[in-house]
Amino acid sequence: MAGLLDGVKIIGFEQVVGVPAATAVLADWGADVIKIEPTWGDWQRSLVSFNRGPLLLRLEKGDIELHFEFLNRSKKSVVLNLRKEQGRDVLYKLLENADIFVTNYSTDVLKKYSLDYASLKEKYPGLIHAVLTGYGSKGPKANDRGYDYVAAWSYGGLMDLVSAGPDNPPPISRPGMMDIVASAHITSGLLAALYYKQKTGKGQGLELSLYHTAAWTLGLDIQTALYSHPQPKWDRKCAPNPMYNSYRCKDRWCMMCHPTQEYWAPFCRAIGKPEWINDPCYATMESREQHSEELVSLIDEVMAARTWAEWEIKFRKNDLIVSGNQTIAEILKDPQAVENNFYTDIEHPVTGKARLLNSPIQFSDTPAEIKWAAPQLGAHTEEVLLENGYSWDDIQKLKEEGVIP
Repeated sequence: MAGLLDGVKIIGFEQVVGVPAATAVLADWGADVIKIEPTWGDWQRSLVSFNRGPLLLRLEKGDIELHFEFLNRSKKSVVLNLRKEQGRDVLYKLLENADIFVTNYSTDVLKKYSLDYASLKEKYPGLIHAVLTGYGSKGPKANDRGYDYVAAWSYGGLMDLVSAGPDNPPPISRPGMMDIVASAHITSGLLAALYYKQKTGKGQGLELSLYHTAAWTLGLDIQTALYSHPQPKWDRKCAPNPMYNSYRCKDRWCMMCHPTQEYWAPFCRAIGKPEWINDPCYATMESREQHSEELVSLIDEVMAARTWAEWEIKFRKNDLIVSGNQTIAEILKDPQAVENNFYTDIEHPVTGKARLLNSPIQFSDTPAEIKWAAPQLGAHTEEVLLENGYSWDDIQKLKEEGVIP
């Protein structure tokens, strides 16, 4: 079955997470994604993580970098030596047939190889050119390198807002978390630009930074601060709304989200405290805020007496908005995830079978499809060059010149 983006051609001059996550989704939706890699490959193929070494699954038939598998399914890998003029010429020729060029290489690298928007827009007027940077293309940090840990999580304010004060070390973001958030914005921007191109025939330049992504993610905090009304940091022990808070059950934490008064009575009945419903200290949103620390402490005692499974029955019976926290291992087997098509099994050249996480949007008529596993380095170089007008003699000459492997 043809995908939603069947016929759309994308050149991804990409590495690690931010842009590869976006093009993985677009490939799931049917786009033809050609991943341009240097001779040593995308760093993610062997990236060291958390001082635990590469995330490699070592098997008899070969090694698999687990993050790379997730980020690069259904793509074609083309290796080009862009340090050589002939290599750049090959890439320019591929761009002639492309709808989108998307990259997260730094501005200086793009300018060095004449792959920045200013260099390409006249030659390829229908090309959509998208760049993900760390901090944006202007300003004092324009040329600074920035993974999501530093440009988004730390510099973008998230780490500060979830920290527990100056005497406690702040938490570290999960791997690639803000890159994944940025990838959703890249995807939506590219689709909007494709729609504009469909109407006008014109391409254009798009830019997104990890820093701006973090600001948008914290939009509710930043917008109130722009009106000189910053929101305080969250302290669960004195939550302004004790029904909008985390609590520890006997076996795990749970999170409650009851933003309005209507939930108070059913909440009290669910936890076996009907006498609190009309207690003047707790009966209204205002009185609960005034006595927040006291009430949170009392709810802590109540919640700790039962397991989450016991509480879940009572909360569901009273139609409350509460969830126990799950581990990654539990999410893998959760019937809610399985029945809603979170995972796909594919044939893998190394493992035989592999299970991959599906992209989250599901279409009724053109379902997303993971067509094949992440490619070996340069696996499609010859195929793609032949599709773009090169002969076998041309390919042999490029090999002799060290342009392709």
